[in-house]
Amino acid sequence: MSTSADSDKIKLRLHYWDCRGRAQAFRYMLEDIAYTHKNLDYKEDFEACETISNTWGERRTDHTISGPFRSLPVLHWNDTHTFGQTLTIAHILARKFNLYGKTTSTYNDPILLEGYINGIVTCAYTDVITNILQAIWATPDIEDMHSPGYFQIAMARDNLESLNKILKQSSTSFYYNQTEPTIADYFAFEAYLMTRNMHRKLLPTNCEALEKLEQIMKERPALANYFQNNRLFKRITAAPHEEEYLQKLSKIK
Repeated sequence: MSTSADSDKIKLRLHYWDCRGRAQAFRYMLEDIAYTHKNLDYKEDFEACETISNTWGERRTDHTISGPFRSLPVLHWNDTHTFGQTLTIAHILARKFNLYGKTTSTYNDPILLEGYINGIVTCAYTDVITNILQAIWATPDIEDMHSPGYFQIAMARDNLESLNKILKQSSTSFYYNQTEPTIADYFAFEAYLMTRNMHRKLLPTNCEALEKLEQIMKERPALANYFQNNRLFKRITAAPHEEEYLQKLSKIK
């Protein structure tokens, strides 16, 4: 696989559930990438969440569907390479399509800059997004810190506070003085949105930098089109009780 993604014709097929889940952050990346790279043929195939308890058990044994780890998401690259796992897919896309930013006077070592950026990605995904997904499955009482599963939302809130603080230190609207979004910004964007969509009470007191990031990301042509056409799934997880649980939370002021 060539290290350049600017000239070769590239065919990408993402296979995931019809919910936001673990893939949404790099879905935003793929939308922007497809908009700016005209040599890219990108499409997404969906697996219905309702099939998890019936037909998925059989379908996941087919590695052309479930990839090397027999789980989704799966990214097929030019019908010759198949990748699984969220962070692996996201890092490949960032590497191939230059989403690790450019060195600046403050961050003048590309390897160290990549390390800083990966720290944001890992925090947003592991400590915020994953915890929110687990919390929806666990259905904690968000007003009772002793409720089973409350730990996940407390962790998400604390780490969003850190993500906001680090972003606020940047001289631009993106992490680490970048003039264009990196992989870090896409993951922090989704971490903030997903948490807020669960309930605003889960957000830290100060989200000013993340709020600004949301506004700027939604103004990007590809993402503006994505949201205007209601392509963001309302469903966050495959949990059968999610709608009922989120409706219950919506009544909390």
